[in-house]
Amino acid sequence: MLSLIKIISVLSSLVLILASNLEHDGSATIRLQHSLTLDRNQQWVERGNISIYSLRLGQAVVKQNPLTPQEQKQLQDLAVSNKLYQVRSVVTTDEGSERSFISTVKACMLAESELDDRLSVSLDYTGRIIAVSLVVASKSTCEGAFVPLDKLKEFTTSVYVRQAETGPIPDTATFIQKLEREREAKEKGETKDNRSFFAKYWMYIVPLLIFMAISSASNPDAPQAQ
Repeated sequence: MLSLIKIISVLSSLVLILASNLEHDGSATIRLQHSLTLDRNQQWVERGNISIYSLRLGQAVVKQNPLTPQEQKQLQDLAVSNKLYQVRSVVTTDEGSERSFISTVKACMLAESELDDRLSVSLDYTGRIIAVSLVVASKSTCEGAFVPLDKLKEFTTSVYVRQAETGPIPDTATFIQKLEREREAKEKGETKDNRSFFAKYWMYIVPLLIFMAISSASNPDAPQAQ
């Protein structure tokens, strides 16, 4: 019992430590690159940079390059051909680590929204970026769309930082006190078993009933013979 109480105390301490990590704040830089080619030789072109100054508060500054006439035409062709538009997000944290995430949307949806998209940055419980996803706020299920080039000049991107959701911290102190009271009561012999007769001895009664049922099913003529 004492060892169980010690284990519960250690686990509760770990939960508190993990919960405190959620308060840790950090920063990150995201370099955006996109692919506008229709052929198999995929090429990544610089799209812009996002500086997240506070991951906990979700404070970010977005700087993106306007599309060149050639890039506008490439994106228009992707939309008309019902192809996919891909973004690669290269994340660099304040600690110097670097990770890349690739996200894909339908090019016609992006074109119909006139390059109004959203970047969702997901964090784990330690505040580390574990996913970057591109989302277009559109209910359209376009199968190819022609959008004039003057509507495809510059991206309007909103950044959303999603914190990891933590469950409630258990009240381990009350639970440990309850275990200690039960242990003391058992040592003093004060515990009483108020269970019913069946609840106490069901493990003996149920096999006996099963055995009797099997016996009567396998010997249906025995009662008549008697």
